[in-house]
Amino acid sequence: MSELFWPGRPERDARRALRGTLYEMRSALCQGANKIVRQSRDRLSVNPESIATEFRGGDGNPGHAAGEFLIGLEIGTPGFDQWCAEERARLCEAAVGRAVASMEVCLAEGRFAAALGAAEQVMALDPLSELGCRGAMRALSGIGRRADALRRYAAFRATLAEDLGAAPEAATERLADHIRQADDRLPHVALSRPDMPSLVVMPFADLTGGDKAHLVDGMAADVRTALARDRALFVVAGDSADTYRETMLGAAEIAGELGVRYLLQGRVRLDDERLRLDVELADGPRKTVVWSERYDRLRGSILSVQDEVVAQIVATLRGYKGIVQRNEAQLARAKSEADLETHDHLMRGMMLKERFLKEDMRAARDHFDQALALSPNSAPAHGWLAWTWFFEVYLGWANDPAEALALTEQNARRSVQLDPDLDFAHWALGAAYLAAGDNAAALDCFDRALELNPNNSDALANCAWPLMFEGRTEEAVSRLERAMRLNPFHPDWYLWGLGMARYLQGKFPEACAALGRMAQPNEQSKAFEIAALFRVGEAERAREEVLALDRLAPGAQVADIVAPLGFRDHRVQIALADALHAAGVAG
Repeated sequence: MSELFWPGRPERDARRALRGTLYEMRSALCQGANKIVRQSRDRLSVNPESIATEFRGGDGNPGHAAGEFLIGLEIGTPGFDQWCAEERARLCEAAVGRAVASMEVCLAEGRFAAALGAAEQVMALDPLSELGCRGAMRALSGIGRRADALRRYAAFRATLAEDLGAAPEAATERLADHIRQADDRLPHVALSRPDMPSLVVMPFADLTGGDKAHLVDGMAADVRTALARDRALFVVAGDSADTYRETMLGAAEIAGELGVRYLLQGRVRLDDERLRLDVELADGPRKTVVWSERYDRLRGSILSVQDEVVAQIVATLRGYKGIVQRNEAQLARAKSEADLETHDHLMRGMMLKERFLKEDMRAARDHFDQALALSPNSAPAHGWLAWTWFFEVYLGWANDPAEALALTEQNARRSVQLDPDLDFAHWALGAAYLAAGDNAAALDCFDRALELNPNNSDALANCAWPLMFEGRTEEAVSRLERAMRLNPFHPDWYLWGLGMARYLQGKFPEACAALGRMAQPNEQSKAFEIAALFRVGEAERAREEVLALDRLAPGAQVADIVAPLGFRDHRVQIALADALHAAGVAG
């Protein structure tokens, strides 16, 4: 020890200097000296745990760190300087580890203010810590300060670029994207939990890889749909669940953002012969698992496993709330290989359809046609096929609109005939009536779909169109707002409907705000945005959006935009056309 601090000095002088230094240490540390310094006849040591305690401020709280170990102390001896640097790094790493652990515990328990304090300590010790930055972002978002979370991310990104010439990790980027989307979609106040049992079915983890991802997603979607048909449950839509696929948020955070109590999570391993599904139901606010199960079955029984999972979850939830216990679980028979292949085509088609692009929609139709070739009496396949033809009519892709309309109705009616209790079938039939201009019949079909599945947020949002066309704009807004509560991370087309409704109410600034938030506008939504901007006197912005409309749909004409709108009161279409002409839209 003496050689470390006083190299080259005689041993007697070095020992005398060491004794003097120990005396000064004990005087400075007072009562803490005996906890830190350990001394015997021929040995001197220190207690690392006591040093760490003092380094944390004595109470174990990583937020009270006094600074870097012996910072600024210069002895001028190589041995000491090396030892000091190593100890400084070791203690700093240990402090960061304790702060990260505390941060993660606080985040998991939903104690976001405490988590923010721990994250700030991590960043103070290591300003380039991705874990600390993500923790601070999650904590700020958890307490509703999403704009501050995004500012923290921007500052961290700038620091990384300046100091290291690097970009944030992919996980940090994904978290920023999620918070940005939440800031756009979620209200500034926390969503309140419904009185009934509320849950979100999270995307199932695919432990198989390869080309089975669509089947894993399809299993989660089918479980979600089946649960949503129970009127005693509040089930968040799949769009919102998918936003949490890779955000790294914990159960308490997700439950808080979506305003639900339960999260259903699953892990799937699927090969050519067998299916293994591990599933658990977590109580987000209470941080507990209320039910879990493992299913190991032949692959051909995949659909019956889904029915079994649904039955057990419903029984668990409803029993937990003390309502009605389900007396027995109705299990489907093991499906044949043809039924399983039909299911495969349905899942692939549904994934393609959700892109709402012409070529993808037609590729989806091919899958639905193949599903029907295998299982001609598949009600879901007929329903999805009807939707692909609906978009040919409504988005103007069809070479023969009359034929596309006839195929929409034909397949939708067949779907209803095959399964009158399938909410989706009635929703598809409503689309056929909507495309044909029969608003009352479309609304009746959408309402029937909601009777069968009150959690079908898309059917609820679709009601806005026939309601608006019939002049029942207040009801349209009400249904859209309810749909947005069921599906907080709703797709863009909900904003399309809300913007149209606000325009019809004469609330033009609100219409501009809703339509301007659309990431993927279409020519009809853009036309309403242009008209709304013109109505509030934003002539320059209206002209900019006219140019955007021309880029979106080159050669778009006012008459073509207004014609598909089935308003009972034709004065609405005339007034909209006048506003578009005045704003500079051609034709």
